[in-house]
Amino acid sequence: MTMTDGRTRERPADSSRLEATRRAGERQRDWFASFRRRVMESGEPYVIAGAVAPHEIFHAMDVPVVATPWYSAVIAAKQLSPQYFGLMDQLGYHAHLPRYESLPLMSTLANDPATAPYGGLPKPALLLDRLRGESAQRIYGQWSKAFGGVPVFSLDNSSQTHLEPDWFRHNQYDWERLYESHRIDFQVAQLKDLIRIGEMVTHRSFDHSKFVEQMLRINAAGEIVAEVRDLLAETRPCPVPLTEQLSNVMTATWHRGSQWAVDHLNFYRSEVQRLVDHGTAVCCDERVRLLWGGNGLWFNTSFYRAFEAKYGAVFVWSMYTNFFSDGYRKYFSDDQLRALAARHVTMNELLHLPPWMSDWIIHQARAFGAHGAVMLVPIGDRLAAYGNKFASLALERAGIPVLQLSASAVDARLWDNDEMTRLVEEFIEQRILKK
Repeated sequence: MTMTDGRTRERPADSSRLEATRRAGERQRDWFASFRRRVMESGEPYVIAGAVAPHEIFHAMDVPVVATPWYSAVIAAKQLSPQYFGLMDQLGYHAHLPRYESLPLMSTLANDPATAPYGGLPKPALLLDRLRGESAQRIYGQWSKAFGGVPVFSLDNSSQTHLEPDWFRHNQYDWERLYESHRIDFQVAQLKDLIRIGEMVTHRSFDHSKFVEQMLRINAAGEIVAEVRDLLAETRPCPVPLTEQLSNVMTATWHRGSQWAVDHLNFYRSEVQRLVDHGTAVCCDERVRLLWGGNGLWFNTSFYRAFEAKYGAVFVWSMYTNFFSDGYRKYFSDDQLRALAARHVTMNELLHLPPWMSDWIIHQARAFGAHGAVMLVPIGDRLAAYGNKFASLALERAGIPVLQLSASAVDARLWDNDEMTRLVEEFIEQRILKK
């Protein structure tokens, strides 16, 4: 029971649990069953790719893509990261490797199908990543050797000559000017090389008409995510917990371009609308609205709901809530490959580096009525760690209190749950409720 304004209200046991979330989980199981049949049993080619790499190229070839952060999140959710990172220490790798990329490498080096999620990843046709930081190239090189020799394609990234504020207001239609033609030219040239090499290593042809259909469906899916974002931002109290937002939007993101993703997001939107119409709340006595900054805490997503009963504190937003809508949509007339280049040329910077990251999060904080933000400063990823620290400064200057937690999204060994809980409780008590 909870007390709000002198009235006793019943807290539904799990009324915010969505049918869409169950369907998203079912989709992932079905997808991996298909992956097992096609790749593990029949020997079809597949690609391992980073999160901000253009998976769309291989979707248009009907080649399965396994996203590195998705597999890292699965390993972490199955509580296997301590075992694999223990192996990393035993093998003499230094402790500051980016965890997202190094965790799947360790699962391959362990070579233990009985333990690895889904029996481990088989040898791919290609390893694909976008250059960022100073370690990814070496990690993918080591991974290639662990697989017995696999081609590695690394997308380089040219520099922006000017940084325009409020990118999210311009990047869907005015992306040519926003991201600069010289950068898009360079990216398109690399995408053409990737298509050529992809066709060579997979023995599949790039289907341009299928690619265009997928690009259009991605824009349609992004429009639905934008509608859900607006529903979540406007509704008090919050009708959908962050855990459910993560499951539904991220599953659609990994399957972007498919008709399933559009259909699923339509179902998700309808279900969220019903929750709003019925006045369903994550926390009946919601008093504090929080943002989560940085990557998801994949081994402990229940942490997002740990402060509802005591403080009425609800995490209402993370970058996964609506980057699909704000970052992926690129409307085009004729040159679809150029639109794809614009989608990926600055994706990492939009998510992790100021000033673009900061501008976007401040905008979300105001739209969602956030009272404060908890920012994950990732251990082992200097680029994102510095970006998150600068974003925290920008949020503070905008009048939004920030708590920085130094941790890893996937390495459970570096997480002291009691201490992290204490820090968030102290933050809520001292910096939000006392305001």
